[in-house]
Amino acid sequence: MKGKFNFIFVLLSIWLSQGCKSISGDKVTVQGTFANMPNTTLYFYQLLPASQPLIDSVNTDASGSFRISFPVKKSGFYLLKRNAENEITLVVSPGEDIVLGGNGNSIRNTYTIEGSKDSKVYWEYNKFTTSNLNKVDSLSRIFAESQSNPDFIQIKKQLDSAYLGIFKHQKEKVMSFVNYHTHSLASLLVISNNFGPNPLLSEQSNPELFLKLDSALFTSYPENSLVNTFHLRMLGFKAEMADARAHDKLLKPGMPAPEISLSNASGKEIKLSSTHGKLTLVYFWSSWNAMCRQGNINLTSIYSRYHDKGFEIYSISIDSDADLWKKSYMLDKAYWVQVNDPKGLESDYCKTYAVKAIPMMVLVGKNGEIIARDPVFGEVEALIKKNL
Repeated sequence: MKGKFNFIFVLLSIWLSQGCKSISGDKVTVQGTFANMPNTTLYFYQLLPASQPLIDSVNTDASGSFRISFPVKKSGFYLLKRNAENEITLVVSPGEDIVLGGNGNSIRNTYTIEGSKDSKVYWEYNKFTTSNLNKVDSLSRIFAESQSNPDFIQIKKQLDSAYLGIFKHQKEKVMSFVNYHTHSLASLLVISNNFGPNPLLSEQSNPELFLKLDSALFTSYPENSLVNTFHLRMLGFKAEMADARAHDKLLKPGMPAPEISLSNASGKEIKLSSTHGKLTLVYFWSSWNAMCRQGNINLTSIYSRYHDKGFEIYSISIDSDADLWKKSYMLDKAYWVQVNDPKGLESDYCKTYAVKAIPMMVLVGKNGEIIARDPVFGEVEALIKKNL
């Protein structure tokens, strides 16, 4: 009987030991000291795709020290926050023992971190970014102080050139970081970061990098909600690229321009094919878009010079308000073919012509074949002269 109880005791000891390890492995401990931050409450939030739930809070002691533990079952993103100006993002994995330091008056710019691999590499990136932002602040101060200088125009050119150099350096840093840390959750933060108000990268500008990161992270963290959100975004982007490739074949120079048939202000249906025999600019626009309105004004002078020589404009407004559309083109003196597609960017014609943003133009030859897709305004007149 005694031997039986000893055996049960050994099994119980093993079970308790394994259970304790499991519980301990699901916890993260964050501790540290922030100078100049005595008796202050720190809040910990989890960063999710559509919310930031409060996980826990802790008070620092008289010396600014604190220690807190909370359960973390899967790697993810957490926000340590004192207030809106004092917060840092942590990339946390189960079982980590994180040690923080810094100045409580400026946690974001002074914090140090140990004990969390992904948080550490993100901290290194933030240090680089802070240094570059400080350089931009210096340029801004010089700009403000130089506005009364007689050589201000030259100084501004030098400042603009210096800013572009810093911006390029920051962009290169993001690309090298993501390429080197493809399997790190920190890269998901870095690739989405702006530099000040300006975006650095996008899936449109760097598709290979975004898709590479998506593949790596979805393999490593298939249950992470933010990784899943990013993955869905990349699936949508892949579909857009496939659609764009299909439209590129349909809308490349030499292909017949797809037919458009819409009503003008009088309710009369006008087809794009009715302009065959004329060099025609297909122009997608709207009354509420300032660039489109300026485009109308720019096109009026071009239209007056070349209309009698066989040039036409077929304008498709995507306004839902027909009255506003009519008033706008009359005010702009855009007296060429004007039709309206009230379904906006979701209309079949916008999809056929792959209109993602306005203004958007397609130049169609006298034979009805596409000459140029989405030329910039500065190129339009030269193209007209060449093809009339």
